[in-house]
Amino acid sequence: MLISDKVKKDEGNVKRTVLKSVVGTLDLSIRYLLQGENFPGERVNPPLFGCINRRGPNRYGYIANLCVAKSARRQGIASNMLYFAVESAKSNDVELVYVHVHRNNIAGQQLYKKMGFKMVEMESSQPVEETDLLCIKM
Repeated sequence: MLISDKVKKDEGNVKRTVLKSVVGTLDLSIRYLLQGENFPGERVNPPLFGCINRRGPNRYGYIANLCVAKSARRQGIASNMLYFAVESAKSNDVELVYVHVHRNNIAGQQLYKKMGFKMVEMESSQPVEETDLLCIKM
């Protein structure tokens, strides 16, 4: 998903004006949990002949590389991109969307929580580069 618009909020409505440069990017992919996984990256001992189940609740969305240009931050662009990504996942019959965020990225943590993402408990996995896994359920 590539967003090249500037977002301004006006009385609850969102207006969009086209800029001459890309101000934000976001990657959304639809993935599948491996057999035995409850969330992406969970360390499990899969059966000897494990497989990917491509049906039902094993499909999930994964958001990567959410980025907004410094000159365009704090204007609702990231929120707008997240909203469209979640809606896109929902329209593809995906019920869960995950995202990793660095623990010291306070602005990112606040953004995801404001949008409804919740921390995922990762009891059996090891920390990955000091990031947290967050999830939103539709």
